[in-house]
Amino acid sequence: MVEKKLIPCDLGQIADSGQCFRMTKQDDNTYKIIATDKCTYAHMQGENLVLECSEQEFDEFWRDYFDFDTDYQKICDSVDENDEFLKASVEYGSGMRILKQELWEMLITFMISQNNNIPRIQKSVEAICEKFGREKTDNRGNKYFTFPTKDELAKASIEELRACGLGYRDRYLFEIAHSEFDVYSIKNMPIDEAEKALCKITGVGKKVANCIKLFGLHDLSSFPIDTWIKKICDKYYNGSFPVERYKGYAGVIQQYIFFYGRTGIKL
Repeated sequence: MVEKKLIPCDLGQIADSGQCFRMTKQDDNTYKIIATDKCTYAHMQGENLVLECSEQEFDEFWRDYFDFDTDYQKICDSVDENDEFLKASVEYGSGMRILKQELWEMLITFMISQNNNIPRIQKSVEAICEKFGREKTDNRGNKYFTFPTKDELAKASIEELRACGLGYRDRYLFEIAHSEFDVYSIKNMPIDEAEKALCKITGVGKKVANCIKLFGLHDLSSFPIDTWIKKICDKYYNGSFPVERYKGYAGVIQQYIFFYGRTGIKL
């Protein structure tokens, strides 16, 4: 068991923010979190994040995953005091953090996410993990399945992928799993070049590429624009959000307004 001070942090907000799809609330009010081949249970104890893992595993994996080194309170405090919608968004989602997630997992997950909703994405992601990942046992003695590697996913037929509820996206996953493309090569590219490389992949457009950059490369300047963000921009920002004002962390701001727009108000 590891307990570390982490403010702001609201696990419920993070789990429902559309950035991760393997963080689920349990009957005991903890959150089961599966990331790559790791699994832990987490809850907040006051201002402290409590994780069911060793100190070594925390230092090697979960510390980065929860982005302990970014000052989210400073970002909240930087909001334009005249922007009433954004102030309300930050207040509503004040416990938000951008998780540092695994790049391959984000590529596949956000290919699945397009024209989709969160419950269906979760169901499809879990299905491909159960069918093509490896079975492991967590600290509570419960089984879970790792996210399949590229080689593991390449063993799946298109019919098997289709059975995971992917719809037309099955061919996208089949193609990328059998391609020569090495997603990790984009880590060393300038961020604009990384986006261009991602957009060459069948099934990846600008919005999906920006999600992969934000959640897989932790490029906090990326500002994905989906239907929710477009509605918000049209209604509150004359069609265009002032991204440049929040240069370097506009992606964090995007999560505040996305979460508020999707769960806090009726657009």
